[in-house]
Amino acid sequence: MSRKIFVALLIILFSLAGNGWALAADSDQSRKTVDEVYEYILKYHKDNPEVQQLVEGAIWGMIDTLEDPYTVYLAADEVDQFVDSINGNYQGVGIYLEAQSDYPRVLEVFPYSPASEGGVLPGDIITGVNGKNIKGLPLNEIVDSIKGKEGTLVDLAMERDGKEIVLTLKRTAVTVSSIDSRVIGKNTGYIAVKTFGEKTAEEFKEALDGLAGQNITGLVVDLRDNPGGYLDSAAKMAELFLKPGDLIVRTIYNDGTGEDYVSENSDEKIKFPVVVLVNSFSASASEVFAGALLDHGVATLVGDNTYGKGVVQKVIPLEKGGALKLTMAEYTTPSGRHLNEIGIKPDYTVITGELQLPFAMLVLQPGQHRVVSISPGSREAFVDGEKIPLKDEAFVREGALYLPLRFIFEALGCEVHWDAASESIAVKKEGKEILISAGGQTLLNGNRIESGMSMLVQNDVSYVPEEMLRALGFSCSFDGQKAVVEVK
Repeated sequence: MSRKIFVALLIILFSLAGNGWALAADSDQSRKTVDEVYEYILKYHKDNPEVQQLVEGAIWGMIDTLEDPYTVYLAADEVDQFVDSINGNYQGVGIYLEAQSDYPRVLEVFPYSPASEGGVLPGDIITGVNGKNIKGLPLNEIVDSIKGKEGTLVDLAMERDGKEIVLTLKRTAVTVSSIDSRVIGKNTGYIAVKTFGEKTAEEFKEALDGLAGQNITGLVVDLRDNPGGYLDSAAKMAELFLKPGDLIVRTIYNDGTGEDYVSENSDEKIKFPVVVLVNSFSASASEVFAGALLDHGVATLVGDNTYGKGVVQKVIPLEKGGALKLTMAEYTTPSGRHLNEIGIKPDYTVITGELQLPFAMLVLQPGQHRVVSISPGSREAFVDGEKIPLKDEAFVREGALYLPLRFIFEALGCEVHWDAASESIAVKKEGKEILISAGGQTLLNGNRIESGMSMLVQNDVSYVPEEMLRALGFSCSFDGQKAVVEVK
């Protein structure tokens, strides 16, 4: 295969500037005008600007006219940081966080890291950074606030077993594997890919071989919150699931020409079903991998619509230091799907992040008996015995139990979305097409259902009464303390 080292989110070429690169320039007169303005400002402006200030200002002025958020100028001291971020090298405390509805949870603590030595434990809930409450902030913003210059201190406020703990940790250089793998459930393989670095494809293959040796019957590849990285790594990973000759990705340049990345891997293909988890922060190289597997029908996508970054950059070192990260091309999936500012809609849309993995398990094991238990006033529920954080509490009103609609239906393996045509909430599961309107009408497969109860909307959250669940064919019991809902 002709390996072209592209990057979707961050495409990096470690070559010297000037090796055949032709930069289109304006006319000689236009360049003379720029030089003339530069000389006048440098010589006469009252603030005596520095040369570097004017040069960087001119660079950013040109970039800003492109209105392209992915074309940026990197100063000399930013280039190494940029590369390190892709390869999992950073300065921080050594924890891997999982996004939740309010506060992130510590999913992993890296050995010999400041977090490990300072007493951070998996399962801790991070509630504050340096005295600032982080409730509801995007995960990437929280992570950036925890990172910092080696040797500096960061205060982490955490909740553990109902108690608040504040730890002061000294940041250090941390190298993080881009892969986390394990067996979940009885025999399902799970591989989380955090970024697409130089070694990610190799690490993924090792993890996959290790799981296959444990006789797994299904695989979940978790790309949630993965911002991208080297396209070459994503393509090599995709090859493990594809046949020789399968198109992985196509890049299209500004002159209309294109490059095809085609699978040449001839290893034995994966025999078990595969689910890929994605969300709105799955971007770029993540979308290349997910799109290739989706278009070739070798995986099912579960989660939320992906970010939608379908353009390719090169990082071009500049002769005087620094680099230009320049958008060079757009890419499409094998079916010709354009992703930029669109993203990929998964096969099954599941908005509640904590329920995406349990939903994936239902896809892999469709005959699984799903049991959900919720207690009124509690901020947690149990799905097949596993504790799941609950953003919106169930409650009792006038003797009737009301359950958060999206959570309960997604926990039971249903898709939930707004149907604008009927102005109703649409709930879909194999054999069930449910429409629930705020006006009180409920339809099951086109037939009106009389439950004696209506959906309730409170603080912009929809709640479904237990009586309606029963009328829709779900098993629901409530003893005054705990509700148990099952799929019959």
